[in-house]
Amino acid sequence: MIDHNSPVISCRDDLIAFLKTRFDYLDIRESYINVDQDFPLKKTLITVSKGKPIVKNIGFDNYLGESYDEINEEIIETKGKELSIFYDLHIWNNKSPKFGGEKEIERIQEQLQSIFEFESDVLDDITFFSFKEGDIVEDPFKEELFHSRCRLEVRILWKREFKYEVINEIIPHADLLE
Repeated sequence: MIDHNSPVISCRDDLIAFLKTRFDYLDIRESYINVDQDFPLKKTLITVSKGKPIVKNIGFDNYLGESYDEINEEIIETKGKELSIFYDLHIWNNKSPKFGGEKEIERIQEQLQSIFEFESDVLDDITFFSFKEGDIVEDPFKEELFHSRCRLEVRILWKREFKYEVINEIIPHADLLE
């Protein structure tokens, strides 16, 4: 479930949790690689960036509708915008044949592409919209490491609710003249 007060971070957390169910043999996390702590790599690593949002207005004044809460006697008006969020997925792997090197990154990219194309609506409220594989390069800072930066765009409906109290009685302030 998306936290509409913090949709970029909420979507990233849902994305990471989802990827961990599909790639339980990989290390997947939100932070960027830490040279002091992560080397040598014990398994292939995927890091997910914070994300860059782009907001698009929808409908008339972003109006989505209203509902009535009978318990609290309130009208709830809902407005929303389409939010595209771009995440960088960095895939890191050792050059060692034991880890699969460059070929393992290619295999993971193909699996990610398949998931994002064929299961685009697998998460509630989040749609995987596009995925672009990155080039696989030798890391310039660590010679024994391959790295690929992929780009994922997700789309969500970013919603806000506004509550209004309902007045049940009309109280006259004066007598009507006939």
